[in-house]
Amino acid sequence: MEEELKDISYEKALERLEEILRALDQKDLELERAISLYEEGLHLIHLCEQKLKEAKSRVEVIIKTKEGFITENLERAKELLKNG
Repeated sequence: MEEELKDISYEKALERLEEILRALDQKDLELERAISLYEEGLHLIHLCEQKLKEAKSRVEVIIKTKEGFITENLERAKELLKNG
């Protein structure tokens, strides 16, 4: 399953998660199908978290310093701004 989901976009993963939630909300859903959907949902959640983490590391912020402007990745920029 993870191989199938590896190349799915973030947006498609979210759409599939919404489908899974609707399916899990069905009262007549068989237990095995519910477990299968739940497991697929967990994989999709982890995939989305990974994609967000990767995107976050690619975002750069322009920071004005005494010496001029610098660019830093988002996490480093947060640290610099927090510490003044």
